[in-house]
Amino acid sequence: MGSPSNTSIPQAAQRALDRAAMLHLRDPNVSLIDVGFRIRDRQGYRIEEELCVRVHLRWKPYGEAFGAFAARYPERVVRPERVGFAVDVPQADYSIQWWPWYRPAPSRRRGGVFSPLRGGISVSNAWKPGYGTLGGKVIDRETEAEMILSNWHVLVGSWYVPPDAPIYQPGRWHGGRREHTVARLTRDGMERYIDAAVARLTGARPLTNDQLGLGPVTGAGAPRVGMRVTKSGCGSGVTTGMITGLEGRRVEHYHGVRRVIRHTVHIARTPAGGEVSRRGDSGSWWLEEETRRAVGLHFVGSDVPEYGVAIAMPQVLDALNVRI
Repeated sequence: MGSPSNTSIPQAAQRALDRAAMLHLRDPNVSLIDVGFRIRDRQGYRIEEELCVRVHLRWKPYGEAFGAFAARYPERVVRPERVGFAVDVPQADYSIQWWPWYRPAPSRRRGGVFSPLRGGISVSNAWKPGYGTLGGKVIDRETEAEMILSNWHVLVGSWYVPPDAPIYQPGRWHGGRREHTVARLTRDGMERYIDAAVARLTGARPLTNDQLGLGPVTGAGAPRVGMRVTKSGCGSGVTTGMITGLEGRRVEHYHGVRRVIRHTVHIARTPAGGEVSRRGDSGSWWLEEETRRAVGLHFVGSDVPEYGVAIAMPQVLDALNVRI
């Protein structure tokens, strides 16, 4: 299927988002800037359907602490009159959701050898200890070759990893070795500020268009605010959430290199609650719950509060020149 463009952000909000990024994205206390629903941090993270430009803060001062901060750093205070739109300043500190080698994993069930390959299982390259999630099956738009798609920091993970690097399933944390090579690194989206990469199959094992615990993916779609979504991640298994923000930008440092990752999608708990994501979920695909279309590639998250952040799937597919 083709990759529809996201048209759900009003132009006035997009212009205000650009201004907010210019004013605040370099602030070390800012973890994400996007457009989405208002989040009431002090009311149980209640979501209100008021569209705002949201500047997410790692630390959010209140009362006298805010007064002291504003007096000392007036240029860092997020003000609607400067942004030109309603603003919100939710608190959350996001981090890459790769599972590192030095932490014990909660479960090995998704860390076995799978044949056929499918979304939601353990994967890594030959050099990076730990594991992320095999996102799913894509097709090269030029060669029609079958490929796996995941994050750059899962399949590549270093500026020194060579082209054609072997990809293991399961990942190295789960015992992946040379005999578990299932694909070869092909290309990535970092030049377009997309934390994503694809690897072509070696033919060692087949790849199915399926997500462990969810079933087949029906295609690609554009995310929208209010959409209910679900994913199959190697760290947390099958989880659900609701999209609350779009077109976000986040500064991420990859081994000393600064990148502003674009087109992010913010996912919060549904009213029913439950976990959204955890370490090990990097690379998993968020699917629209109703249609099972892929709408986002998961890459960072927060545990308190419980949030996930993905990259919009249409832009991921275009950056990598692949289709679902």
